[in-house]
Order: sequence, then structure tokens, then C-alpha cells
Amino acid sequence: MLGPVILPLTADQELIITSDNSGSIGEKHEDKVSTPNKVVGYYACRVAIMECLAVRGDVRAIVMQNFTSDEAWQDYKSGVEQVLEELRMDTIPVTGSTESNFASLQSGLGLTIIGTRRKEKDQQKWRGNESYAVIGTPLLGEEVINQQEEIAPLWLFRQLCQLDEVKAISTVGSKGIASAWKEWTKSEDKLDCEIDLEKSSGPSTSFLIAFNKSDTDKIEKIAGSHFHILVPS
Repeated sequence: MLGPVILPLTADQELIITSDNSGSIGEKHEDKVSTPNKVVGYYACRVAIMECLAVRGDVRAIVMQNFTSDEAWQDYKSGVEQVLEELRMDTIPVTGSTESNFASLQSGLGLTIIGTRRKEKDQQKWRGNESYAVIGTPLLGEEVINQQEEIAPLWLFRQLCQLDEVKAISTVGSKGIASAWKEWTKSEDKLDCEIDLEKSSGPSTSFLIAFNKSDTDKIEKIAGSHFHILVPS
């Protein structure tokens, strides 16, 4: 999973583009993972919108690329609308296109978030005295359906994004926590945590946060059982 694209937009605004996709997950007979299309739409939107919010972006529009069927469009859109409802962003427009000329054997969906943010210097500046934690549990495939109580909820993600004590946030994708950590911090430190750091986090079922050590108790109380301290060494 690549990070967001951030481009100059105006003198004081930046354009943010994030995306996610899923293949062979859905309701078709040849799909590797069988799940309702609404669920596929929900998690594709969840991943992309989390990436936008993590860099302090404001969501402006959502674009879907539907390779499954005309009939799947409304289900995908319903999943997207569920994400927007959870985040109280019901007015965000949703558009896109469907491949209707040729039928596919397996399901496919691409989703893009278009957002903006105010241009500021040092959006993320490491001071060297941060503490870190994983919020949620890395889950993949059928685990996402069967272990939903272990997934970091969107309301918690948004609350931590808005919390002054949280210095930075990064989503975790298919390459796992250790890989996301290295790309995020540019650090080669070894990591110690009670959960699997190499396992895929699928549709961002977990994410990373940086915070001041003195705020550990407060953040752990907010995150509850989803909080897993991450110790570099």
C-alpha cells in the first residue's frame, strides 16, 4: 500500500489523493473470498478515507471504479455511505464508473478519495521522544468478517486524529505493522509488541500512533482493548 499523494493546490491549500482496491472478494462464484458487496465497498472506503484523515485531510469527494457488474454498484455505494455515516460525513459526493461492456469472472473494485488540507510547515516532525502504539489487530480475509470486535473502529480512529496528544497517525496495510513502521518513521529499530508485527493488516484493521510518553494512560483509556504498546529498541 502506497501512501497518499499530496500536491500543491492553492497558496494555502494542498490536494490529497488516497486509494484502495479489492480483487476476487465479493459475491461471484470465482471469488476467493465470499462476502457481500456492501462489505467490500465499506472496507475499500474505510482504508482510503483513513489514509486521508491520517494526514489531517478533509474529504471532498469519493470516486469508485466498479469492475464487477452494474448490479454491484448500489451495494458498493451502500458500503461507502455506511463509512460516511459513521464519520458523520453524509454530504460527501460519490461518483465513478462501471465496466458494463464485458463481464468478469471475479469481482473488482477500486476507490479513490479526493481531499484537501491547509498547507502548513512541518505537518509531521519527529522529535525523538515519542511513544508508539498499535491500535486494533491485523486481520485478513475471513478474519475481517469473523473477528470484527478486534478491528479498530472508525470512531476511535477519528477521535485519535483529532486528539492534541496524538502527534502522528499512520495506517497499516497488507505489508504489516513492521513494514508500515519502517516506512513511516524511516527507522531501522527492532520492535517489540504483543501482536504479530509481520502479518497483513488487510483493510487497515489496525493503525499506528505516536504520542508523548506522559499521555500513555489517557490514550490507553480511550482506546481500551484496542491499545497495544509498541516499543522500539
